[in-house]
Amino acid sequence: MIESYFSRSSTITRLRGGPLGADLDALATTLHTQGYMWESIRSYLRGCAQFGQWLSQHGYVVADVTPTLVSHYIRRLPRPPSGRLPEGAQGLSHLLTLWRQQNRLRECSTPAPCTEVDQWLLRYEQYLDQVCGVAASTRSHYLRMARRFLTACFPTGHVDWPSLHAQLPARHPRRVVSGYSYANSLLL
Repeated sequence: MIESYFSRSSTITRLRGGPLGADLDALATTLHTQGYMWESIRSYLRGCAQFGQWLSQHGYVVADVTPTLVSHYIRRLPRPPSGRLPEGAQGLSHLLTLWRQQNRLRECSTPAPCTEVDQWLLRYEQYLDQVCGVAASTRSHYLRMARRFLTACFPTGHVDWPSLHAQLPARHPRRVVSGYSYANSLLL
């Protein structure tokens, strides 16, 4: 399927002969089926091929891939001025989803959320990652702010959305800003 996105036989040979050769064909098929644009699929395939090279160079196999390893890889890539994901990271969320569907990744044993606030934050993190495709560092920032907000509104950990009134969210930025200097508060 990758021959639909690359015309040079040397590029196709390099991609198919790389550490993720068969995975790239499966990924291309999946993305095409989901209706992704030609340019996006091509970019995602390049990014995933680069990730595969990095895995190989560092002695990792697919079963070794964890969110921590992916974050480590992405942090090492140069960030473009636009703030978008680096080219080498594009398409990784789709590749990881494909591997999860194929049961090729070890599931991390993360502790179950303790409070309702923790459960909401876990759902929010999954939404940011799987629906929005937000970078790990951005997710971390958003989750930190959401945790502060939910803790301020629901200090017991029990989330009662109907009890939330417009006055509570309006006061929250003031609480957050009170910990910053005046100059920093202008940026919020």
